[in-house]
Amino acid sequence: MGIDVTLMKLTHQGTSPRHRQLEQAGPPVHDDHDTWARLVTRTHHIDGLPMLKRIDPYRDLLLTSVEMPQLLEELTALRPLAQTPAEHEILTRIERLAAECQSDPRLELHLTGD
Repeated sequence: MGIDVTLMKLTHQGTSPRHRQLEQAGPPVHDDHDTWARLVTRTHHIDGLPMLKRIDPYRDLLLTSVEMPQLLEELTALRPLAQTPAEHEILTRIERLAAECQSDPRLELHLTGD
C-alpha cells in the first residue's frame, strides 16, 4: 500500500502527449513500510487539505510545479500529525522534492501507489 514519490523532468515538450519524454530528476522516496501512505490517509477526514485528499495509496497521481505551493502548504499542515521519526523523515524528504519541483516548470512530482 506504499506510495513512492519521484521527481521527474520533462525533457521534450511538444504539442502531442505521445512526444513527452521524462527522466528521473533525482532519487525517489520509496515508501517501503507504508509510512507515507498511512500519514496521508490520516488527512482524509480533515477539511482544508484537498491536495492531500487526492493522494490514494492504490492509484498514481501526477502533480506539476504549479501545484507545489498548495502541496507544500498542506504538507506543513500535515507535520503535526507525524508521530514517529520515520514519519517526520519521509515528510521532510517529500517536502524537499516538492520544493525542488516548484522551482522548475519542467519538473513533475509522480506519486505511485500500489
